[in-house]
Amino acid sequence: MEKPARVSGVAWAILGALLLVCYLPMLRMTGQTLLLSDDMAHGLFAIPVVLYLVLQDRDSLKQPVGAPSAWSLVALGFAACLGVASTLANSSTFSRFAFLISLAGCLLLVGGAVTLRKFAFPLALLLFTFPVPDVLYGELTQPLQLLATRLSELSLETLGVSVLREGNVLQLTYMKLSVVEACSGLRSLITLFFFCLVYGYFFEEKLWMRSLVVASAVPAAILVNVLRITSTGLLGRHHPEWTSGVHHEFLGWSGFFVGFSLVFLAHRGISRFWRARNGPTVP
Repeated sequence: MEKPARVSGVAWAILGALLLVCYLPMLRMTGQTLLLSDDMAHGLFAIPVVLYLVLQDRDSLKQPVGAPSAWSLVALGFAACLGVASTLANSSTFSRFAFLISLAGCLLLVGGAVTLRKFAFPLALLLFTFPVPDVLYGELTQPLQLLATRLSELSLETLGVSVLREGNVLQLTYMKLSVVEACSGLRSLITLFFFCLVYGYFFEEKLWMRSLVVASAVPAAILVNVLRITSTGLLGRHHPEWTSGVHHEFLGWSGFFVGFSLVFLAHRGISRFWRARNGPTVP
């Protein structure tokens, strides 16, 4: 069997330089978004995780197992057309997708489908550096706002607090709570989804368990958001100054850690139950 050709660092440097030249405006814009947007904190974590995964399998880039694929030309050609269209339409989202497809095309070019599959997860993680498009953002936040408002109303009433709900506004006897877009829970949901995805990849081998960990991010994020809104309503009675500013931000981030802890504990509990029932050697 013929030994696979070694891809030199010079070849990767040339490919990297070409990608940098073609996508520099988009990369600069993405970097600014990650640094300045409160909704993109998870994107700052995505980049080092991707770099770690790539460095971990760097030998697969230097000495690919598979042969170059002709599909690389299709992928790179499509990425080029999409890049031109994104420039004409002034769409940063299309430009980011063109960059991802270009990366996939480069992997196909040097190592075929085998290499692309090996680095599919790092490529997928780069999606978390994409801001949610404005059109989709509104479609996602509105139902989440209403759901969080209804559940928070139920939670406060259960605790004996008189509440009148009007849309996404909760009117208490001593304050008004507006569940605005920033409080919809979308930010927490995406961030928690990212960390659950990474956690499942590193600490769980079974595919069904990984899927369960990732899926659990949705109810955990909703629950934590309801707890945050409910806590804000309760704090407003005795410490209204804690319902805004630094205290409010701290409450939001604390909620994220609570949500991840819930997912972690659920995963550990299910894993122990599975091992106790099936034995540690069952895949």
